[in-house]
Amino acid sequence: MKTQALAALALTALATPAMAGPYLTTKVGAKGEGNDFDKSYVETRVGYETKMGNLKPYIEVGPAWETKDGEDSTTMGQLELGTKIKLTDNLSSKVKAEFTQLNESGSDLEWKYEATLTYDF
Repeated sequence: MKTQALAALALTALATPAMAGPYLTTKVGAKGEGNDFDKSYVETRVGYETKMGNLKPYIEVGPAWETKDGEDSTTMGQLELGTKIKLTDNLSSKVKAEFTQLNESGSDLEWKYEATLTYDF
């Protein structure tokens, strides 16, 4: 009985996030080539990140605005899901999927999958 209770407690401890929290992030940028301006953009997202063992899964959602040279501004919805992964003391990774709704009906969806590997000296 003690073994079962300790096993249940250990599983609960592993499944329970060590820390969690909401956040707000904003990214602003401009893009061009040479002297030619192409577009500017603003992304504002509300996110939530938690920690489970070596993983830090997160989700972000919010609007984005893009203004191309000589055009009106466009509003889009965005969703990003991912996790940061601590592999060793010096090696970590990040895996994410990002989706952008390009029109109000949702029929045009831009997507991006990305993975990074980082070694800290």
